[in-house]
Order: sequence, then C-alpha cells, then structure tokens
Amino acid sequence: MTDAVPFLPFKSDAKDAPAYWLLDVLWIVHVTGEQTGGRYSVIEQYMPEGSGPPPHVHPFEDEAFYVLAGEMTVNVGTQSLVLGAGSIGNVPRNTVHSFKVTSKEVCHVLNFYTPAGFDQAIIGCSRPAESRTLPPKGLDAHDSPQVIQFFNNYWIAPADLPWAVQKVRLDRRV
Repeated sequence: MTDAVPFLPFKSDAKDAPAYWLLDVLWIVHVTGEQTGGRYSVIEQYMPEGSGPPPHVHPFEDEAFYVLAGEMTVNVGTQSLVLGAGSIGNVPRNTVHSFKVTSKEVCHVLNFYTPAGFDQAIIGCSRPAESRTLPPKGLDAHDSPQVIQFFNNYWIAPADLPWAVQKVRLDRRV
C-alpha cells in the first residue's frame, strides 16, 4: 500500500526550528503538516505561571501534551488532568478544554496535533521570536487582531461559538 501524500525523513532541532511569540508563550514549531503530508504536527511551548487559554475547541484534530518541566492543569469536559514533568495528557478532537500553568517555574511542553493544521494557526497569527525566551509581558493584547484571529479560525475556536463544537451522530446501523 502506498501513502497518498508521501513524506521524507526529517530532523528538527530546538535551536534551528522556527520560533514565534504569541500572547505570553514561546512557540517552537518543530514539525509542520507540510513535512508530514498533513498527518501530524509537533510544537514546543514555554509558558509562564498562570498562562493558558480560555475554554476552546479544536473541531478537527486531537491534541496531546507531554510535559518536560513545570506543571499544568488541563480541564477536559468535566475532568481535570494535573500534568507534571514526565506526564502526557490527551484531548480528543471536538472536546471543550482549557489549561493553566500551575507551577511557579516555566512550563515546558511538547504539543502533538493530529492531523496537522494547528501549526499554521501559530505561524499565521504570531510573530517571529526575537530570542528563544518568553515574550515581553503584555506583548499581545487579548483583543488584538492576531489574538482574535488565533482563537477564531478553522483549527481553534472559542467554546461558546455555535459552530465550534461539531455535532457527531453515532449511528450504529451497518
């Protein structure tokens, strides 16, 4: 069997991968959908204490967090997942979720998305990082055009938008 969209072996290194600033987060985009034929993307994040988005949905992709340092609490539906260094948490697509960094230290996370696409929201809405550090405090106002676009597009949407949570019909008839 042959893949419809082939992709070649590749390597990503934290010092060479493109880095971006958006809100209070340093995002390092290690793997894009272009590299994987759309199968998945991988983004490294550095987030300060208290950082985290409001409740939102990724209608079309699954998300996983692997925590390398620090701690975060991920709220998925009615569950709270406390993730510390060495923990992995999964958020199924089309699930309302949010998270907050709960450690005093910077939370260092690898994010995995399948299929790819969220990587394009980061690249399209952020700005290139001037250094591989957290962005200056207050860099992006929550009502700035790039933040509004970031939280309201195909790959991510506020949970209270009518179209954000897709209605899934479970039909067991064969």
